[in-house]
Amino acid sequence: MTTTVAEKKQEAKETKPGTALSRDPWQTLGLPSLARMRQELDDLWNKFFTEVPALWSAERADVRWAFDVEDQPEAYVIKAEAPGFEPKDFHIDLRGDKLVMQAKRSEEKKEKGKESFTAAEFYHAMTIPPHVDADKIDATYKQGILQVNLPKTEEGKGRKIPVKG
Repeated sequence: MTTTVAEKKQEAKETKPGTALSRDPWQTLGLPSLARMRQELDDLWNKFFTEVPALWSAERADVRWAFDVEDQPEAYVIKAEAPGFEPKDFHIDLRGDKLVMQAKRSEEKKEKGKESFTAAEFYHAMTIPPHVDADKIDATYKQGILQVNLPKTEEGKGRKIPVKG
């Protein structure tokens, strides 16, 4: 007796999870939540590759540079990792209550029979807190770290409130 391909497919469909012919490892455990999680991960993966621009795109890459904002007594201090730049590469603007920090650099190297081009871009915009003295904002760049100091006005420094017993 010979078995047709259609019969083999039907037999595979009827095979109970946990048997040797079962092909889905998520269902062999009998946990539907794992199958659902697998489907969600598959959907996320597919969404990433269809909706997110390619990493090798010629358009501006949306790189997320690490940064930190500290609320110190006298000022807000922003520290951003931006390796590979020079101080002259940065442009920092205050546009109303928006602080825009950006830098661009590109380098072209030509050696015997070889040419290479590298480019990097840094961009971050944020709303500054109220009570910042805009005229005293300053910035430094050392060892790959951009630091922007936003001095507080007297009103922004606050005051201590004693607790009476």
